[in-house]
Amino acid sequence: MKVEGLLGFLGAAMGIGFSLMVLIIPDISQALEEESFFFYMLTIGSLVLSGVGLAGSFVVSHKPRLGGAMMVAAAIGCTMSISIMFLLPIVLLAVGGLIALINYEEAASVEE
Repeated sequence: MKVEGLLGFLGAAMGIGFSLMVLIIPDISQALEEESFFFYMLTIGSLVLSGVGLAGSFVVSHKPRLGGAMMVAAAIGCTMSISIMFLLPIVLLAVGGLIALINYEEAASVEE
């Protein structure tokens, strides 16, 4: 697994873990002072997008453009979660996806 796949995997795994913690443990949402239905729906959205990032981290070794785009999309989508807990997973997903996209573009320009 390349660096971009590893960064994407770590970011997605942390995002899934944090999302599940917020959904399962009610004291975390109370500490964040958010107990609304909208907050829980955003957390579920972040959980789904972290799953997309996880899939992208596995796809990136075979199809770098697709995997990188999936990880960047997951990072952008996870920013909708207003919790500071998601800062590190967002950064890891974004960096992994951008590395995959930049390496793909450099490889494509060298082949031409």
